Amino acid sequence: MDEKSPNKKRDASAIITEGKISSAVWFLAWPTIANTLILTAYQFVNRIFLGHIPNSATAQAAIGIGDRALMVQFAIMVSLSVGTSALVARSLGAGNKEDAEEATRQSLIMCVIGSALLTVPMVVWARPLVTMIGAKPHVVPVAAAYTALSALFTIPSFIWTIVTAALRSSGDVRSQLYVGGLMIALNILLDWVFIFGVGPVPALGVLGAAISTGISRILASVLILWVLGRSVLSKSLRRLRLSFSWLGRILNIGWPASIHNVIWTITGMAFLRILSVLPNATEAQAALTVGLTIESLAYMPGIAYGMAATPLVGQNLGAGNTERAEKSAWIATWQAVTIMSFVALLFLAMPRVFAKAFTTNPAVAALIVLYLQVNAFAQPAQAIGFVLRGALQGAGDTRVPTWITLFSILVVRIVMAWVLVVWLQVGAVGAWISMAVSASLPGLLMALWFKHGRWKALEI
Repeated sequence: MDEKSPNKKRDASAIITEGKISSAVWFLAWPTIANTLILTAYQFVNRIFLGHIPNSATAQAAIGIGDRALMVQFAIMVSLSVGTSALVARSLGAGNKEDAEEATRQSLIMCVIGSALLTVPMVVWARPLVTMIGAKPHVVPVAAAYTALSALFTIPSFIWTIVTAALRSSGDVRSQLYVGGLMIALNILLDWVFIFGVGPVPALGVLGAAISTGISRILASVLILWVLGRSVLSKSLRRLRLSFSWLGRILNIGWPASIHNVIWTITGMAFLRILSVLPNATEAQAALTVGLTIESLAYMPGIAYGMAATPLVGQNLGAGNTERAEKSAWIATWQAVTIMSFVALLFLAMPRVFAKAFTTNPAVAALIVLYLQVNAFAQPAQAIGFVLRGALQGAGDTRVPTWITLFSILVVRIVMAWVLVVWLQVGAVGAWISMAVSASLPGLLMALWFKHGRWKALEI
């Protein structure tokens, strides 16, 4: 969509800010759900392939620990993407296209600078980082190599995240779906080549997964920039000069979200560290890695609805329609609860089917089954938390959700996991229980805060 076809932009904003709310929610939600599931397929594909190589438990543990280490980068990137989403949505809702373009432009500049700076320490300190997280000695070399190699592709990953956030807030949720489909198709092909080895290419295992993912992300970043250049935000790719005042506006909204993800990262590291004290630590860490991947079938639709809630609330607040913003958020919430609850029932009914797709190791499979059965009960409350956090981000309210996460995830999850696993010695199932309880709590607290309504009067 380009400047020669402005009606597309107006149509997208009109759907968001006018007419039937459930239609507006679905207009944004279904492509976002499809896109997030496509992106989740990255982890599915990598782990399914790695589940069928020798020493698969080591490979699964290594990639899980490596991805947790790389979350440090993701936490920084989120501060930019959240600020971008809120400012683009609010500006377009108010009819201020220039500000929406400037927010996108400054986020892109900072994402390239930030990702370049973050790459070096991740490569240099990969081994001590995965050791600190809790990788067992035989897992450390594989996890460190995966982390260092994956970090080299940070810039295209950051670009993808920022541009898709801006496009989504403008109402364009389909372009990233098409690009994402091409990206995962290429990733599947390259996984087969690099993980197993085809022709002159040797079997690289875990390193092959990092290479295939990195190459496909480079292609995706190039294509999504092309899409941005043809969108209503096309001028954001011109006059690329850093503005510190705009940077301040973006980070003022985004830094709490960044802290939120830093909390998630620290908690994930601490959680893996707690699992490392178990006699079957490698199997437990592998099961957590796979369990989270399978669970994403449920929570990625919830995250997608949260992403859809950001422009729904942001654009309607920008247009001065507070009541519609609130109703949109609640409709999106209950649709997400329905979908995630359905997937949760599948986890309860057929957990062994899911587990066997990812591993041939009986010990790992048994722990995956327990993980799915326990965490299925957390899915409805998680849906509420995901969507209302996205709604609050659209309003520019990112501080209170961060405090809720700090309490629920950093305090409740880690303390409960330590008590159950280390003190009471109930094994990995104790860790699974702490995850389910702490994942449910933010949704309940987020609903209370959203209902309070202070977000309606925020100025950004």
